[in-house]
Amino acid sequence: MQLKMIKLLLWLMLVCVFGAFPLRAGVSQSKLKKALKAYQQEQWDEALNAYQDALLDDPENPVLHFNIGDVFYKKEKYQEALQSFQKAIATKDVALQEKVYYNIGNTYYQLKKYKEAIDSYKKALDLMPEDEQAKYNLELVRAKLKEMAKKQPQQQQPQPQQKQIQPSEFAKQLKAEAERRIRQHRYKDAYDLMIQGMNSDPTVAAYQGFINRLKNVVDIEESS
Repeated sequence: MQLKMIKLLLWLMLVCVFGAFPLRAGVSQSKLKKALKAYQQEQWDEALNAYQDALLDDPENPVLHFNIGDVFYKKEKYQEALQSFQKAIATKDVALQEKVYYNIGNTYYQLKKYKEAIDSYKKALDLMPEDEQAKYNLELVRAKLKEMAKKQPQQQQPQPQQKQIQPSEFAKQLKAEAERRIRQHRYKDAYDLMIQGMNSDPTVAAYQGFINRLKNVVDIEESS
């Protein structure tokens, strides 16, 4: 899930790259400059310390809470990220609030709280209906819930053991090529490649789970 971020820029006044989110004058610009530099260099601990230091100047600042949440997310500390994002919801800036709800949705997804993620994406879309990323993630999580619901009755019954299929060298190379196409966002091409390969080599079925997940993404793309 791609996270929306707000990076603080130091001009004559402080604004954010995703819109004008001015910080109150009490925040030290030197602290913000230090935080931004560490963030850009992906030095997450240093960035977190600098943002938290800046927060001492303005403890209720929603932009600082938003950026602290972002850093926690980068550190994969999702519970802490959620707490920081929730403190940023109180902002009166609608554009910032929409990004807060979007990031909360992503954080709930990482915590495997899919229904809460859906609710958060819906709130983001209520504020900004044209947000394509929020629409995409909403449909992706809905598709995941549907897939889980289909699997649940099967998991409640004992399943006969099936012989595990061992993929051939051809099947392994085919999957590697499909993954290359996925990195290029060519999901349909990757899916078609795996289906064609399965017709010529039955051992490609060893990657059935991979093919099913790929099919879900293709379906979402075609319906959007």
